[in-house]
Amino acid sequence: MSGKATAGSDSDIDRTRDASASNADPREDEDEYSRRGFIETAGTMAAAGATAGLAGCTGGTSEGDFLWWTMRGYIPEEEEAIKDTATEFEDWYDGEVNLTTEVVTWNQVFEQWMSAIQGQNTPNVSEMANEHAVDYGSSGVVQPNTELFEEYDDWYDTPSFWGQYEDEIWGFPWFIEVRNLYANMDVLDDAGHDSVPETWEEMVTMAMDVVDETDNVGFVSSGSQDTGTGQALYGATVQAGGSFFDHDGDQWSVELDSPTSLFSHLWMASFQEEWDIGPGGWAGMDGTDAEQLYRGGDVAFMINSGDTANEMASEGEEVGDVTELTPIPEGPMGTNTAFMGGSCLSAFESDYTQHDVDDEQSMAFIEFMTLPDTMEGYFPEAAPNFLPVREAQEEIQPFTENTTNIPDEWIDARLEQAEDTARYGITGPQRNAPFLGDLEGTMDAYSVAISAILGADEDPQEAVISQANKVRETISEEVEYDLGENTDLPDLDDAPDELQAWIQGDGSTPQIWDPTE
Repeated sequence: MSGKATAGSDSDIDRTRDASASNADPREDEDEYSRRGFIETAGTMAAAGATAGLAGCTGGTSEGDFLWWTMRGYIPEEEEAIKDTATEFEDWYDGEVNLTTEVVTWNQVFEQWMSAIQGQNTPNVSEMANEHAVDYGSSGVVQPNTELFEEYDDWYDTPSFWGQYEDEIWGFPWFIEVRNLYANMDVLDDAGHDSVPETWEEMVTMAMDVVDETDNVGFVSSGSQDTGTGQALYGATVQAGGSFFDHDGDQWSVELDSPTSLFSHLWMASFQEEWDIGPGGWAGMDGTDAEQLYRGGDVAFMINSGDTANEMASEGEEVGDVTELTPIPEGPMGTNTAFMGGSCLSAFESDYTQHDVDDEQSMAFIEFMTLPDTMEGYFPEAAPNFLPVREAQEEIQPFTENTTNIPDEWIDARLEQAEDTARYGITGPQRNAPFLGDLEGTMDAYSVAISAILGADEDPQEAVISQANKVRETISEEVEYDLGENTDLPDLDDAPDELQAWIQGDGSTPQIWDPTE
């Protein structure tokens, strides 16, 4: 299990409130947790429990008691709707159920999971990310949910292999959340533009016009060593035709220092170093800083998750009235792919749970919470952040009938983006692994290299190689083969042909910053 959370929902992200992972994503305050320590603990718990006389539960329990944990405690209306909906499981299930919902925030849950595992009093089901589920599953602490997963064949692409590990599916996808482009149409109008950009070229050119024609900032996202920074960078890498990992045969490979990865780092750095469309001090800004700057009304474009849209709408902010929310502009490979956060539901093995229930009951609860009819009970309150993981879930409110105060266009844009997503270590290899959560945490969502380039003036080639070699070292400690160390500098001449217009500055394509020339 990871030492820092992966993007739970969403995740999970730049602050505890946004960790949905994180993502949730949920990577910033969990330093206490170490996967290696967890494996050692899990491996000795049975013997320790027998020696100490530990039972499979703590305190008094009664027949039918059932406990589940969720991290959905940041928005009161959302929390209440989820709790109320979960309680309906008591009537839905054919058997005695006394259900308790406990909210544990992302910055506390790793310590709570560890303590509960050691004390053999975990919940029966917990929200987590699939990286967590695979890590726990490989250690024998949570159950696979392959049979339930395979009852459905309409999964979106990335969720379809998000929990796949060793011929099993670990963690049942609950919801996803994605990045979108926020566009302030008043700022764009002042710069002479009346539409949102559809391509990278248009976005950068419009942002440059904003800087030239107004006193406003062209573009903002988090720029520091921060989860949101790595998420935006990874989306750009995929749109450029790359990935951070691959898997061939029985072995993983690291692509963080490939020519394509170098390109995406230089493209992002160009906002500051070449095009001057980012804000002053951008290299030190986290996601919260970026969001506050946009909500102040002085920025043309921002890439961010859906929580910002929810807050702008619910609080009636003026900037919300002039904001258009759109899918990520098309990149060099012709895709609009965005980073995907989200959460899954996982059932703990009965040896570790506080309440002794049949495995079938835990799977029934997971099924219940993800049925379209059930999701209508809480999705409107979670809009526009919660998004479906499969096609049948598109036929629920607020996607068919919008009863929220959020503009239809925003919800439509979020739903459109949900079908074109990518996730760090998952998308390239199209599978999961127990070490991925730890990597995403220790590398701050792989923002280490871009932060060093932007904030410390490190050589871009050396920065991406250093980050990649740290990742190789970590994986080599977890698998039965050595990935070795790379010493060859990536060369943009070897980048895909579709990127050369950016590298050379051909035609209408702005040229990227390239100190490697």
